[in-house]
Amino acid sequence: MSDRDGELPKTSGFITRCLSLDLEVGRRDARIHQFAAVRGDSGLALTHGKGEVLAALPRLDGFAAGLSLLLGHNLIAFDIPHLQAAKPDLKLLQLPAIDTLCLNPLAFPRNPYHHLVKHYQDGQLKRCQINDPELDARLTLEIFQDQGRAFMALRETAPDRLLAWHWLTTVGAQGAGFDALFTAIRRQPRPDDADAREVIGRLLQGQACQTHSRTLLETADTQGWALAYAMAWLSVAGGNSVMPPWVRHQFPQAAEMIRQLRDTACNDPDCQWCRERHDAKRELNRWFKHIPDFRPEPADQHGKPLQRSIVEAAMGGKHVLGILPTGTGKSVCYQLPALSRFDKTGALTLVISPLVALMADQVAGLEARGITVCAAINGLLSMPERADVLDRVRLGDVGILLIAPEQLRSKTLRKVLEQREIGMWVLDEAHCISKWGHDFRPDYRYVGRFIRTKAGEGVVPPVLCLTATAKPEVVEDIIGYFREKVGVELQLFDGGASRTNLTFDVVPTSPETKFAHVYQVMMECLPPDKPGGAIVYCATRRRTEEIAEFLRSKGMTADHFHSNLSPEYKKTVQERFIRGELRVIAATNAFGMGIDKPDVRLVIHADIPGSLENYLQEAGRAGRDRQAARCVLLYTLEDVERQFGMSARSRLTRNEIQAILKSLRNIDRKKQLGGEVVATTGEILAAEEEGQFERDSTSDDTRVRTAISWLEEATLLTREENQVQVFPSSLRVASLEQARERLEKTALTEDYRRQLLALVSAIISADADDGISTDELMGLSGLTTETVRKALHDLEHFGLASNDTALTTFVHTGVDRSSRKRFAEAEALEKALLDKMRSEYPEVVKMENSILHLRVASQMLKDAGHPSALPERLGRIIRSLANDGRGDDGGNGSVRVRRIDADTLEVHLLRKWPDLIKTAELRRVAANHLLQHLLSCLPAGTRGTDLLAETTLGKLLAAIKADIMLCAEVREPSRLMDRALLWLHEQEVIRLNKGLAVFRPAMTIHLGKERRNFSKADFTPLQLHYDEQVLQIHIMAEYVQRGLETMADALRLSMDYFSLGRDAFLNRWLPDQEKELARQTTPESWRKIVEDLNNPIQQRIVTDDREQTNVLVLAGPGSGKTRVLVHRIAWLVRVRRENPRGILALAYNRHAAVEIRKRLNGLIGDDAKGVTVLTCHALAMRLVGASFSERLHKHEQVGGDVFREILQQAVSLLNGTGLPPEEADEQRERLLAGFRWILVDEYQDVGPEQYELIAALAGRAVQDEDGKLSLFAVGDDDQNIYAFDGASVEFIRRFEQDYAAKPSFLTDNYRSTAHIIDAANLLIQPAGNRMKVDNPISIDRGRRKAPSGGEWQVLDRVGQGRVQVLPVGDNLVEQALAVMGEFQRLASLTPDWRWDQCAVIAREWKYLEPIRAYCEWQGIPVQMADEESAQFWRLRETQTLVGWLRHEAGKLVSAVQLQQWLAQHPMGQWWQLLHEAIDAYALETGGEELPTEHFLDWLAEWGREIRRRQTGLLLMTAHRSKGLEFKHVAVLDGGWEKIGKNEDRDAARRLYYVAMTRARQTLLLARFSRGHPLLDRLPASPALLIRSPVAIPPVSPVMERHYHQLSLNEVDLDFAGRYGVDKPVHKAIAALSTGDVLSLCHQDGKWMLQDKHGQNVGRLSSHFQNPEHMVCIEAKVIAILVRRKEESKEPYQSHIRNNLWELVIPELIFSIIRAVCF
Repeated sequence: MSDRDGELPKTSGFITRCLSLDLEVGRRDARIHQFAAVRGDSGLALTHGKGEVLAALPRLDGFAAGLSLLLGHNLIAFDIPHLQAAKPDLKLLQLPAIDTLCLNPLAFPRNPYHHLVKHYQDGQLKRCQINDPELDARLTLEIFQDQGRAFMALRETAPDRLLAWHWLTTVGAQGAGFDALFTAIRRQPRPDDADAREVIGRLLQGQACQTHSRTLLETADTQGWALAYAMAWLSVAGGNSVMPPWVRHQFPQAAEMIRQLRDTACNDPDCQWCRERHDAKRELNRWFKHIPDFRPEPADQHGKPLQRSIVEAAMGGKHVLGILPTGTGKSVCYQLPALSRFDKTGALTLVISPLVALMADQVAGLEARGITVCAAINGLLSMPERADVLDRVRLGDVGILLIAPEQLRSKTLRKVLEQREIGMWVLDEAHCISKWGHDFRPDYRYVGRFIRTKAGEGVVPPVLCLTATAKPEVVEDIIGYFREKVGVELQLFDGGASRTNLTFDVVPTSPETKFAHVYQVMMECLPPDKPGGAIVYCATRRRTEEIAEFLRSKGMTADHFHSNLSPEYKKTVQERFIRGELRVIAATNAFGMGIDKPDVRLVIHADIPGSLENYLQEAGRAGRDRQAARCVLLYTLEDVERQFGMSARSRLTRNEIQAILKSLRNIDRKKQLGGEVVATTGEILAAEEEGQFERDSTSDDTRVRTAISWLEEATLLTREENQVQVFPSSLRVASLEQARERLEKTALTEDYRRQLLALVSAIISADADDGISTDELMGLSGLTTETVRKALHDLEHFGLASNDTALTTFVHTGVDRSSRKRFAEAEALEKALLDKMRSEYPEVVKMENSILHLRVASQMLKDAGHPSALPERLGRIIRSLANDGRGDDGGNGSVRVRRIDADTLEVHLLRKWPDLIKTAELRRVAANHLLQHLLSCLPAGTRGTDLLAETTLGKLLAAIKADIMLCAEVREPSRLMDRALLWLHEQEVIRLNKGLAVFRPAMTIHLGKERRNFSKADFTPLQLHYDEQVLQIHIMAEYVQRGLETMADALRLSMDYFSLGRDAFLNRWLPDQEKELARQTTPESWRKIVEDLNNPIQQRIVTDDREQTNVLVLAGPGSGKTRVLVHRIAWLVRVRRENPRGILALAYNRHAAVEIRKRLNGLIGDDAKGVTVLTCHALAMRLVGASFSERLHKHEQVGGDVFREILQQAVSLLNGTGLPPEEADEQRERLLAGFRWILVDEYQDVGPEQYELIAALAGRAVQDEDGKLSLFAVGDDDQNIYAFDGASVEFIRRFEQDYAAKPSFLTDNYRSTAHIIDAANLLIQPAGNRMKVDNPISIDRGRRKAPSGGEWQVLDRVGQGRVQVLPVGDNLVEQALAVMGEFQRLASLTPDWRWDQCAVIAREWKYLEPIRAYCEWQGIPVQMADEESAQFWRLRETQTLVGWLRHEAGKLVSAVQLQQWLAQHPMGQWWQLLHEAIDAYALETGGEELPTEHFLDWLAEWGREIRRRQTGLLLMTAHRSKGLEFKHVAVLDGGWEKIGKNEDRDAARRLYYVAMTRARQTLLLARFSRGHPLLDRLPASPALLIRSPVAIPPVSPVMERHYHQLSLNEVDLDFAGRYGVDKPVHKAIAALSTGDVLSLCHQDGKWMLQDKHGQNVGRLSSHFQNPEHMVCIEAKVIAILVRRKEESKEPYQSHIRNNLWELVIPELIFSIIRAVCF
């Protein structure tokens, strides 16, 4: 305890009688901890700090000796009760009390109130020091002096008010002190009741309703302080002053009196106040002098303007639902009542609106008319702007506040709203509440709960719901919602949806002509000499930019407007449009709603909207000045499909919402948080392990928050925006003055010094227990999230505070995947990646682009010793670089990243290479220090994963600052700390937990105790809304169709839509179409995808709507396996509306993938682009980061063993081999990249590695059902023919057991004739363990009445369309003569015969040679299907293309550019093949410009199995024939008895079956006279014709020719390489082309190839063997390959003189050497 002298200003003697007292009481223990008293006469103080308070309290009595009044701030309600509880016998408790808190609203009712009192909070004192009772006691004396002066002034200016307060405040036992005060000021005793009532009546005159004033006077003697406060506010009413919130809370009668006196109309016609202030028309003229009257239309049934009716109801305190068409003055309906109520009562009207742009428009519109009491809070405001608005709301400067519904979750805003009386709730776009509405928003449903909670036990303020479009179901839903959730009944005012000044048209167009049509309509409706503007609405942001650019190219002043633009740009565009500087604005549907220009003469919809509601709202932007305007809708069928797709992409499935709930529970479980989860949306997604939630970086945040809103609606959780608190205890200064003195000594700028002082002041004033949030600190100081963090660090640096912001992380130590190992791995990988990028693009400078192909980079880094270099990991590293140096308030990172495709990033350098690398290095050094500190926070000896490390930001910063060398290189160690900490988190070295919200906008989520899931019932409202969205698109499409025929019909449809009930409307306009209207696609699309299948089994398989089910389709040859798979994908995309990016189709080779892509494009066009179609090998390479082209570029083999290794690596990654379960799940989810559907073609041909890959993808071993993907496999066990390559028929036979899937059977053959089908059935029937044994293949239903032999049953009198078993002699030559003779016989029977529709199939290539010889002899076009032996990648033509791409083409290339380049080269066999490849590439990519590396990798895979377009009779092996079909097929005899490697005894039978089933019209089966192992066992059948032996013509010598294309093993690969670059051999080879004639000669024991000039151009190797008794009669160039030195074996490289040379691959034709007779 100590006595200290103090000084007081000279005042009247009254204050000298006071003892000013202040207590510090603990909120939690309710005990007095400190107190202070100051004498008013001497200024002496008695203080008690630490020690026993009870022993010190009696000293107060002695200290107060001689004083007669007890003074305090909140003395009566707070200090006195605590004193009485602690020491009831204190004598000073008997002194009359005066409370400055009670007096302040009377003395200072006008804004800005008293500078030392927190008017807008709880009325507490504004202090500049921490917990100083003496200071507070002295401040109380100062305030009391100011109050006394204010009252003394009123004695002269408003004596009646003083008299009234004297009378009202002195009722009761505690009035003695106030009586003494007012008696001293007025110099008169307390007035009697009659005088007081008379004075109060005079004061109310002209300020309030006369009737209610009289009623109030009757009970005035019982109203006391409440009436005093009401009259104090009345003295400043009509301005920007509000009643203190503590008054409204302690004296709710005061606010009720104001409402009764000024805002409740009486029925007395003589009441001047009510006649004037409750008349809507007069209020309209008062506030909006430019509006003479309410709009006459729409009107109610009595002809009264509906606008006026709504305003009158709202002013009268009614709850209203108003429906007014766009452009009919909806805003006035809430603005007028809100302004009137604010003027009368000071109450705040809260307007909930989803449209940010419209908010700004409303505020600007009122300000332009001199009304400055309207403000908006939305995400576009900076922190200082937001803080300013909140301050204005608190102080009473704002009477109308516009906010988005999600803002109600902000603690800061809710705290501000607690300090204001809510006069009215307005819900603009109220249809957002209804599940039947076109724009259902869950945050709107939160509004109702908030309104009810805010009202508490009191009366709900008036609710005004407004919308421009609401059909009967929406109206009923809105009214029902407020009845159930809020307890109010809305009165309906329905103005319909029609606008008489608008003309509507529908104009058909096409995607190609749409832009031209926009311009044409513009010129017709808005020629240059006509005033006004136009809006073109578009469905996408990109389309707005394209149309604006197109119109500018036509000379029009046009710009675009969409959500992705900066606020400044949008504001500028809008202002220019409104001023008329822009003639046209192209806007997206949603964001165009904020544009309000009266003289818009034309609205064009370039894309069809999603509903009639949207259409009429957007069209309603036209003619808002009530002059004639035109609305034109351009229509294409594709636009309707786009709307279905856009609608679907915006949705959440029940599984997705459940996945978010599960994710939150996972976080809670793993981190043991006790049900309170603090997480960002990114953290929540990261913990979503099963991949049920579809990822989309552009909308993830919104979709996660929406899912959480629905979980909250289902009462499974509650959420609020998270805040980080800062407490006064963190300060190291006792006063603001001390802080100022210390900061004065720094070299800070004045602005920053002021901001730091604002932080200190706010922290000083904060409650010791609650602290103050960083959000509030940002608002008060004008700093951003990042700069607040820096400021807190600076306060610590300057000794003003200790940064005790808590931070907890999860780390791993003492385990295999410890944080230290993870750090080392991330560090090494980042350094290696940067080295690679810099070496590849050394010349790239700041602001230039480089392309990073993730798979190629991954392959290179793994080859360099970084096994963890997965593409996904590299992407994470690059994204982290993009964050280096970037702050919350903008700024540039080291790079800017744009994803081009699944494998490729465009990296835009924002720093020079040395600076970028140095920045990353400094961040890694800092991260290492932070990691060491965090690990040191663990108890000694701790081991394990996810161990909790607790620290503070201050300690972390100290760990950075301990490195003097590091700090010398950075300007802001605190910023480096932030970035390093987040980098550790991003690279999964640690996991940030508490304190993450310091760095990112996190949510606090309280999980409910009920552990149930998000049920079907919970999802029902959302499902109903989604179903309604689908219906709305169908209705919009019907409107368009009607409009194309008769516009009047379309307009009647739209009127009925808003007036009839749902069922009545559908019965009238869309009768008997329930199924069609439930589909998310157009009838035309449905017909193509489903009905055109014309097969009920196929249709059932394609439209299987089961959730997460596995399907096996066993399909016979020609039954449409691939067709069903393609239609299934199309159905998923177009009808079920699955995200195309969630669909993965696996084909058995790239050519099959191209075919799938081709068919998909034909079915669903651009919608197919997002679907991933790959081979198993290509998928595995994508997962592990391997590259076809990169391996080939390094001259590595890409074959069996390599692929097996890559497949095994991919399986290990997907299964998380070696990882803890949690990390394994996370890795699998990242690798799956959102895939939900896997469709596998030709499942019977998967090998062990592919089998395991598919199992890992599908999640066969995953325990949680939600973590599994849906697997759809098609195959035919009868066609398993690749056992030699590892494929096993057992895998398809195990599918049912593996995936719990009952097979579906496709047995209708659409390819072959009935005879061919029956013969094939006979052949395959004896095979063992067949899965279709009870489901034989039959001809499709459409052909069952057709002749069994098809058209050849009539054409061929011999075979009659039967399968012919043809005797072919005893040798290969005779077989060729017999088969080709039969083919030629058939060819003679029809003029339509084409050899390029025929095939000869054999078991092995050698059986085909005589066929080739025969064709060459007879001039029949022939083609060998063995192009893979030509080494496609090494072809001169391919390498020429590759060289151009690597060295001359740009980083990006399109199919068009490739085709243009090819057109410059001569046509030839291999150039033609490249044309075919690029045509296929164009089909797969849709012609888009993609990275060069993407094409190279694609080309490398495509070239692994070449299939040239057929130009003649195709000769091929049975294995090669898989997947093909021909009109006419001959299957040769020979080799069918063989059983190959890994083959079972039925392998040859299945292979022969495949060969047979390639035939569509005729089938010849050759049979040697020695018998056939398969054909000889066939039973007799009408389908078979066993031909009698026929005479085989004499064998020509030509038939014995041998055609031999040499393999690489038979050619001296390094021949030309051993000659110097200037030697003739290179020039000679360069002059050769495919097909050029060569000669083979024997020189010095070697076989040499010579050109026509005799120049050696090649040599054959020792492996070449000249066929016995044969001589080479002809040689020609079949291919020229490119070879490099590094491809040669090391012992031979010393003899090589070139790094690069060409290699001639010949084809040699041999003839038998016949003996010569003499």
